[in-house]
Amino acid sequence: MENNLKKLLDLAKSLPESRLGIAIEKLTEIKRESEKERTRPVSEHPKCGGNSVVRNGRQSGKRQYLCKECGGSFVETTGRAAAHSHSGETVWKQAVRDTIEGKAIDETAAALDLHHETVFNMRHKILYCLEREQADSPKLLEGVCEADETYILESVKGRKIPDGYHRKARKHGAKAEKRGISHEYVRVCAAAEREGGAFSRAINRAVPSKEELLNVFTGRVSGNTFLLCDGSKNYGVLSERGKCITANASTASPGLNNINAVNAYHSFIKARNRNAGGFAAKYLNRYNALFSTAFRASDSVVDDVYKRLSAMNGGFVPIAVLQSSNLLVI
Repeated sequence: MENNLKKLLDLAKSLPESRLGIAIEKLTEIKRESEKERTRPVSEHPKCGGNSVVRNGRQSGKRQYLCKECGGSFVETTGRAAAHSHSGETVWKQAVRDTIEGKAIDETAAALDLHHETVFNMRHKILYCLEREQADSPKLLEGVCEADETYILESVKGRKIPDGYHRKARKHGAKAEKRGISHEYVRVCAAAEREGGAFSRAINRAVPSKEELLNVFTGRVSGNTFLLCDGSKNYGVLSERGKCITANASTASPGLNNINAVNAYHSFIKARNRNAGGFAAKYLNRYNALFSTAFRASDSVVDDVYKRLSAMNGGFVPIAVLQSSNLLVI
């Protein structure tokens, strides 16, 4: 995933001052030409759905449109996730790229010369978009798949621990007070195709019940899914309810007697969590949506995510909603 923006900034920093003005003039000319060529990909009003849309000048540097059916005006990003953003496509794609690659927010902020909070909000708009899309249009796991749980150390970074909490505060990246699995960990149910995608969702601090497993996997497995599990009898409820076919990996035939794919996905999740010094538990399912997108991702994943972010109607989410909606409560 090439970072052309960083290359451009590095080149600009290395230019002599006498040539910097010429570079700015050239880039300004390219920007004007690109704005003339750009056309709106969806010629309908994002609110009323009207198709009689015409250009109507510019607003805050963005192309403005007028809907003849309802009389309403709007700009290119109205109703999109990037609405009210001062950043353009290049900056947003770099934010998507850094999110996919698991880079720290401060690293992205420094590279883009943006404030930490600005990048934090951009990142969570991306995560919120991925989570909502996966909830609205869940991808089926097909063929031979593997399922198992992993554990993520609970983190409450970003807020103070309330009085009477079940544990004392600890530094980012610190270890649990007790050895082994305890109430300090959040359990994440995960599944991975042998040669394809993956899915994960955090549910509670304990062994998932049959009803919880039904809630997690309904809509994500089908009769064409052969799900290998690692000994937990509760997964059998998926076969009992006709959701998919399940089998115990430890007793399966040769070639099916391992869960290496889902273990690789577990390692991917834990590496990302470790590099971040722990993700805040309330945002964990947003990051689960990211993990399943980034795991075994193709080179086109940045463009794909940006297109989804830009094309999603009603994609704009106010910051207040972003900070309070669809949070994990355990």
